[in-house]
Amino acid sequence: MDRHAAIVCLVSLTALFAMSLAVSPSARAAPAMKWTFHAGDAFLASLDPSFSPVVAKNSTNGDTVAVMGGGTYNPGGRVSGAGLFWHNRSDGSSLDFGTWTADAVLNYDDFGNGVVNGFPRTFHGGVLVLAVTATDNFGITVSGVLTVTCVLGDSVPAGAEEGITALIPGGVSFDEPVSGNTLFVLNP
Repeated sequence: MDRHAAIVCLVSLTALFAMSLAVSPSARAAPAMKWTFHAGDAFLASLDPSFSPVVAKNSTNGDTVAVMGGGTYNPGGRVSGAGLFWHNRSDGSSLDFGTWTADAVLNYDDFGNGVVNGFPRTFHGGVLVLAVTATDNFGITVSGVLTVTCVLGDSVPAGAEEGITALIPGGVSFDEPVSGNTLFVLNP
């Protein structure tokens, strides 16, 4: 597929996704979420299967966490998001899996829109830091921090890497992005 066809496909899929987020008239009384975030989710996988899931590694022991999910947020405000995770040992065997939910936006830095990268103006890069709650397949719930980084835009700092990192305070850290893609979309 040539670059123009890929962009048209991406814009069309974004429009379809935005329409799927329609809410009832009673729910419209609350302020609209301004941004949508994608972290290795089905939307990104539909563009390229290698975009999903998004994976990070523990640089000490080689364990990995794979994440799929997304949601909506306002910088410095509300967030609504969720997804799945898989924690694997360094040899690739499964250690744990479960779900996660976004609880709060801790920080968001925008890198600008993706026009400089050949994408629509509504596509942005940046770093979104979320407080999250993860519940594993045993029913154990822990709080943590999920950092989502997308390297689109005209203000990407040197050394920024596409992907995620995850931290469970007092527990495990997945501090090295490995693979997968993320995206921020500014809703009109």
